[in-house]
Amino acid sequence: MGLERDAVRDGLVRALAERPFVLAIWEGGSAAWARDDRWSDLDLQLFVEDERVDDAIAAADEALAALSPVELRFAVPQPTWHGHAQVFYRLRDTSEFLLVDLAVMKRSTSMPMNERERHGERRILLDRCGEVGSIPLDVERHARRVRSALERLRVTFPLFQSLTRKELLRGNELGALGFYRSHTFEPLLTLLRIRHCPERFDFGPKYALFDLPDACYEQVRELAFVADAADLEAKRDRAERLFEATLREIDAASPQTGEG
Repeated sequence: MGLERDAVRDGLVRALAERPFVLAIWEGGSAAWARDDRWSDLDLQLFVEDERVDDAIAAADEALAALSPVELRFAVPQPTWHGHAQVFYRLRDTSEFLLVDLAVMKRSTSMPMNERERHGERRILLDRCGEVGSIPLDVERHARRVRSALERLRVTFPLFQSLTRKELLRGNELGALGFYRSHTFEPLLTLLRIRHCPERFDFGPKYALFDLPDACYEQVRELAFVADAADLEAKRDRAERLFEATLREIDAASPQTGEG
């Protein structure tokens, strides 16, 4: 049957905890929402002394190799979008779904992704410094981000709807599909999140199943899958109507913040 998720996690944590420069270890992702299951990867974050990032990764390499041969390893090129070192692993003796996603953060950097309303409650596995727990969302700062996104959508959504229609008229169906995804569907999803889950307005499809009301999720799911050019045109029209209706709901609920 191979190594289970808990065995990989516990073996890796035991090995890393022996290194004094590893100050803290925690799980994020689905574990932070208590939604980890048999398909979950291992989303592990390390908090280390500034000059020991490479040493921490080397220690993780060694620990994982002791558990199972590493079939695939990918170090995300620097700089990463989040500013921290990150390495993905696939082990031979685990499920194909059990990727190890390891992020290594320097102690001197500001603590990322620790607001519980956005990222859940970290599952702390080691804490030598008392600096890594989840914290409440800065509501006022976040509300400014939501308002900024909302005002941008008011302009950009109607501005770019012609792009999909234009490519359909040209017979460029793949180009039309690309514009539909980037300029219709994704902005619509952001707006629906502002309406129903402003804490995670910028999460795209991630957690949409949990964050959106059932009826709303079904609407979005139907709009996400396109059969052919005619279906694409019809769904772009539906998406536009849904965007306009949702915008009216947001304005009616709270004209100042876009949060109801």
